[in-house]
Formats: sequence, C-alpha cells, structure tokens
Amino acid sequence: MFRKILFWSHLIVGLIIGVFVGLLCLTGAILAFELQIIDFAERDARAQPPSPSTELLSPQMLLTKAGRETAASLQYAEWFSDPGMPVRLISKNRSATLINGYTGEVLGTGAVSLRAFMRWVTNLHTDLTSGTIGLWLIAISNAAFAFIILSGLWLWWPRQWRWKALRNSIAIRLDVKGKARDWNWHNALGFWFLIPLLFICLTGIDMSFGPVDQWWRSFGGSQVMGPGKAPAKLTAQAEPAPTEWPGWLHRVQQHYPGWRSIQLQNGMGNPNKDGIISVGVKFGTQRQTTRALDIKFDTRSGQIIEERGWSSNEGSLRARSLVRLGHTGEFFGNWGQLLGLIACLAGLVLVYTGFALSWRRFSGAKAA
Repeated sequence: MFRKILFWSHLIVGLIIGVFVGLLCLTGAILAFELQIIDFAERDARAQPPSPSTELLSPQMLLTKAGRETAASLQYAEWFSDPGMPVRLISKNRSATLINGYTGEVLGTGAVSLRAFMRWVTNLHTDLTSGTIGLWLIAISNAAFAFIILSGLWLWWPRQWRWKALRNSIAIRLDVKGKARDWNWHNALGFWFLIPLLFICLTGIDMSFGPVDQWWRSFGGSQVMGPGKAPAKLTAQAEPAPTEWPGWLHRVQQHYPGWRSIQLQNGMGNPNKDGIISVGVKFGTQRQTTRALDIKFDTRSGQIIEERGWSSNEGSLRARSLVRLGHTGEFFGNWGQLLGLIACLAGLVLVYTGFALSWRRFSGAKAA
C-alpha cells in the first residue's frame, strides 16, 4: 500500500513541477561553463605590449582611457597572468570593457550579446525573471525534485536482488525503443546520477529558501579557521620599494607564483592615507573564492602586510560559498563543472522519460 501511494505521489508531483525541473536542468547546463564560454568568445581580443620594455599603465590611466561613464559604474578591474590578455573593466551590470593595459587602447566591449544572454539565463534559473513569485516557484521546484529523487530511489529499490533484474534497471540500453527505452533510461540515469542531482537540489534549496540559508549560515558560525596574517617576506628585497603601479603589481606577482588574475575593487589602486592598497589574487575563476586571496600591500615598504584567504572568512560566509560552489561544481574545478553539466543533461532526460511514461499510462498508448 505504501509503495502504491509513493508511486502515485512520485508521478503526480513529477507531472506538476516537471516543466520547472526541466527548465532548471536546461539553464543549469547552459551556465555550467559560463565563464569559460565567455573567455573563449573573447579570445580574439589580444593586448600585446608595443615593445618588451613597455610598462603597464596605472589603473587611473586605464579608467581615463575607457571613459568617465565606465569609471562611474565600475565594479572591479582585472589583470591576467597571460601578458596577451587585455585588462577587463567589469561594470556593476556585469558588462565588460576590454582594454590594452600597455597602451590604453579600448579593444571593445567583449561578447556583449553572449554576456547579456548569460545574465538572462541566470535570472531565468534563479527566479524565472519574475522576482519574488519566480523565486518561490524555483524553491518549491527544488524541494519537489528532491522528493522525486528520494521517492524514485525507494521505487527503484529491488524487492529481490537478482542480477538479471538489477542489470535491466542500471545498464543504459540503446537497443530498445518506446516504453522499454523510456523505462530503462528513467531508471538507469536516475540510479547513476542520484547523488549529483540530489546534491544540486539540496544546495539549490539552500540558495532559494531564505530560512534554510539562514540556518545553514548559523550552522557555519562566526569563527574563522585561519585569521589574516602577513606572509613570509621575499628574500631578495635589496632593491628599493616600487613607487608606481607596474612595480607594485610585479612585487605581488613575485609573492604568488601560479596566480591567474589580479583584481582591484575599492580605490582602484589608490593607496589610502597609510599607503595601503587592497588587491585580490585569484588562482582559479572569478567565482572560486576557495582559490583566492585578499591582500593588503604597503606601497611605502613594498611588502605585503596581510593576506586573507577563504579560511579567514567567517564560518557563515564559508558555509555559503561551499553551497554556491558545490551547486555549480566549481568547488572541484573543471571536473566538477563537467559532472554538473552531465547531471543536468541527465535530469532533462529524466523529465522527458517521466512525461513519456505518464503519457503512455494515461493515454493507453502502445509500448512501441
């Protein structure tokens, strides 16, 4: 009796929220490699120096070259370890201006249409582009999908563990059609991608349900794992402290080999009254906060006086970043993102086969 109730609950909930789950899977697949896709689309913008001795322009000079409107709405500027990459000036609306860091030549605004499309897909994924109502629909869909996954596991669980029956429900078959194909793909993909899809659902619930997010943040607490500290000084520091941006940037690069990008946000490279500037050093993508450092650089002594990594954040912020990076797979780098992409595609197949099986059940369509 319980199994029958669970089956009909699984089916009815799937029919009600299946369209939203399919939309989440589709948009999630599109966004899986968002930053890498944008980088690829903007690969033709190169910024080689006119000569090997040409130094980088200061952030203030780049802002002047880019224009006042860009400077007013700027969120951050980003320099890359690849010397041929242009400096990116990212605005608060996530639009970009690409500029040659050596000459100040504006190389364009990058893949404008692609960036706008990705922003639209992101809004569709998070709140259906409709604000509060859409946010609640997405939250309910995440919770319902988690129920479908868990109830699906219960329904899949064999009553008798026989290899022949088990093989038919876990081995993906390409030699069958119609109802047999839909049943096989629905069960096999549900089995193999149960854990990734459930993890994506649970992290999605956290990000879309405010009370759950607050509970998770409070669970993280307010303590830090490793407080900010000054790194070891470089041994070869006999030369005087640099007085301009190129020298400051080079000194930071010396401290952190393997860096991917360096960012300036507040102040845009202008030292405060104590001669300190704040710099972000990224070893991964823009969103991989677990692979980033926030440092304070003393322009008078040429030394880094403090660095703060992910472990230096409060527990609540670390908890939130774990959910965010876990949801997209970025916590595990490209391999995690690839798994997330495949899981989203598997989710689309599950939605399709679930609807197809339901259609056959209610319409009396033949198996083939």
